[in-house]
Amino acid sequence: MKKIINNHLIMSGFYKAVSGLAMFFSIRLLINYLGSENYGIWVLVFTLFQLVLLMDFGVQSSLKTKIPVFVHKKDWVGLNSFIGSIYKLSFAIAIAVFIFFIFFIKVFDIKSAFNILELSFHEVNFLLLLNLLFFCLTFIANIHKSLYVAFHKGKFAEQSIALNQLFFLVALIFLLEIFQSPITGYQKLVCISFINGGVSLLVNLYFTFAVFKKEKLRISLLKNSTVTNYSDVFQLGLKFMIIQIGFLFVFSSDSYIISYVFNPTEIVPYEVVSKLFQLPYLVLFAALTPFWSLFAKHYLEKNQSKLLNDFNKFNKFFSLVVLGLIVMTFITPVIIPLWIKDTVKIPRYLILLTAVVTGLKIFVNYYILFLSGIGKLNFYLTVLAISILIKIPLSYFFVDLGFGINSVLLSSLVIVGLWALIIPFKCYQITKAIKNNE
Repeated sequence: MKKIINNHLIMSGFYKAVSGLAMFFSIRLLINYLGSENYGIWVLVFTLFQLVLLMDFGVQSSLKTKIPVFVHKKDWVGLNSFIGSIYKLSFAIAIAVFIFFIFFIKVFDIKSAFNILELSFHEVNFLLLLNLLFFCLTFIANIHKSLYVAFHKGKFAEQSIALNQLFFLVALIFLLEIFQSPITGYQKLVCISFINGGVSLLVNLYFTFAVFKKEKLRISLLKNSTVTNYSDVFQLGLKFMIIQIGFLFVFSSDSYIISYVFNPTEIVPYEVVSKLFQLPYLVLFAALTPFWSLFAKHYLEKNQSKLLNDFNKFNKFFSLVVLGLIVMTFITPVIIPLWIKDTVKIPRYLILLTAVVTGLKIFVNYYILFLSGIGKLNFYLTVLAISILIKIPLSYFFVDLGFGINSVLLSSLVIVGLWALIIPFKCYQITKAIKNNE
């Protein structure tokens, strides 16, 4: 039991499973509490400000690649200086993003763009600004997750996410039980925003203090950082930001496409099925995330045999993933009525398409972790750029063919299917060339 508890790969998957289960219960309560229209609005708001967590020029992700290098060199002064640079940059970026979105919300009519009928123009703007404030604060407190992964203690990053989801679920239950008086849909959305933002901020702050104490980090936000630090951060970080935003665009723009082409209500069946299949994806991705810094370590050591052995083990393990997804495909029509109280009409083939896309995402993400860990990102950036360019036109092509909301999944299937062919090939190519570079 002690070995299991100390195994960060196993425990990362376990905590992600806990957060996934808590999320399932939360979704059911949210749909019942808000109704389909307002829940669709909440999904749009939440997805939009997930972008805020990625608008960091990739500086937080660079921690997972750069910290193993400092540790390998035993450069503790450089390590603390680098982390201090990340925090100062994150503060500056959070302020800049907040100001930018204020102007964006004032200029761009989001209410009309996404067919939001139940809220007024001013209510939509206030809801967006409220969530923007919370997300910008959480953006800074969220750095601890990258620190834990960088120090090969990824289970604590997933533990923070699990506690966040559990506390949100408890707070949501408390809200439904205590405040029984009827309120408007807008007031409900404001309450959910306060609960979600407040819980997330407090949990992330606690784990930030914990990682500083655990790793004995000593940084000063008042001390000047060297230009080299900032140069390194931006060179690598900008690539990570493009990757993060691009990946989110390819797979999270679906809700906006559905809302624009149809209406927010149509988001619900897509969201219900995608969230159900998100559980195995998130569990496995959490379990695999520590490989980011492990790949960096093995690559620095030029340990080709270890890298190839890890690749082969994952390829064999993936056959079990496929088997699990097949089982999920058959039982999902039974789970959804038990999970969601209200009847949700699921379009034909939506479940099958979601299962296939999920499987391919799991497969390709493992190899993306390798490219991220060793900092070889130019190839993936090129692939991602092409994917971004074709995502929306491809989705509308399938819409015109009459595939309805399945169109967004079909476009994702084409894109991630191509990724699954070319990205692993590139990873093997890089790894097999290691000996030639020695």
